[in-house]
This record gives sequence, C-alpha cells and structure tokens, in this order.
Amino acid sequence: MLTDGEEAEFFDFHAKTSPILFRKAYRMCDGHEADAHDMLQVTYLKALKHWPTLSGLADSQRHNWLMTTLSREVMQMWRAPRRSREAAPHGSDGPEPASADNASVIDHRDRLRQACQAIAAMDGKPAEVMALHCLAGYEIAEVAEILGMKPGTVRVHLHTARTRLRVTMAGQEGGECDDA
Repeated sequence: MLTDGEEAEFFDFHAKTSPILFRKAYRMCDGHEADAHDMLQVTYLKALKHWPTLSGLADSQRHNWLMTTLSREVMQMWRAPRRSREAAPHGSDGPEPASADNASVIDHRDRLRQACQAIAAMDGKPAEVMALHCLAGYEIAEVAEILGMKPGTVRVHLHTARTRLRVTMAGQEGGECDDA
C-alpha cells in the first residue's frame, strides 16, 4: 500500500510520461490503439507494483525502466497467437480494401506485421535492441542507456537481429529502419 505522498508522486510521474510512452507503444503495436492502451496499462501496473523501489530513482532511470518493461510486454503480445487481425489504424473501421492505389500501403503493413512477429520470435538482447531502435524509434545511444550497455554492443545486437530478421523473412530486406 502506498502512502498518500507516494501515490501523488506516482500519478504525477504517470501524467508526465504517459503521452510519450503511449506514442512509443502505438508504434510498437503496429497502429493498434487498443493494444497500445493495453500495453501501457500493464506497464504502469507493474510500475505501481514496484513504485517503492522506482520512486528512489532518477527520472531518466524510471523512464528506462518503463521503456524496457513496455518493450518486453509488446514482445510478449507479438508472440501471442491472437495477432491474426489486420492492422486498423486509429479512426478506421478496419483494413482498407485492396485497390491499385493502396496495394503498396497494404503490402507495407503486411511486411511490417511479419517483421514485428519475427522480432518477437527472436530471443534475448537482439530482439530487445531491435524493438527499441526500429519499432520504438530510439537512437542507438538511447537504447544503450535504457538497456545499460555500450553503444557498440547495441550495434552488434542490432546487426545480429537484422541478420536473423532477413533470414526469417526469406531473403526479403528485413530493415524497417536502415540507420546504424
């Protein structure tokens, strides 16, 4: 049970960080708003559970904890077999019908969905690095700080993940992001 002061501190932290974390979750969930909200809720419930420990950390360390927890939760979601529905971006009623005009958009979504599932199927740090860098959009230095490793190590894990992704996607270009 949290004291009134701890509870107020948690809700201030939540208010300050949730818009940024939601945008990251939305990107990582392939535009599924409901999934992004679910991942955000699970992440903040875990933060609330660990708040006595987290409250003693600096804001940057709390943010790193949130991002690591969020990326792990999203990876678990992508591993789950329930991911069979089409991507439905915010405000749409479902997948767009196929036409000559939007065929490339649908193809891109399918490739992104396949890449996300392939990343989720990977084990270890390469998957975490790929999720944080390519899906959440963090720079290499930021991923290094979040995961507590050197930028060179992040680059090695990213290279490993990209190689695995290319193999998994049967020779297709696996780089949803191409910077290193």
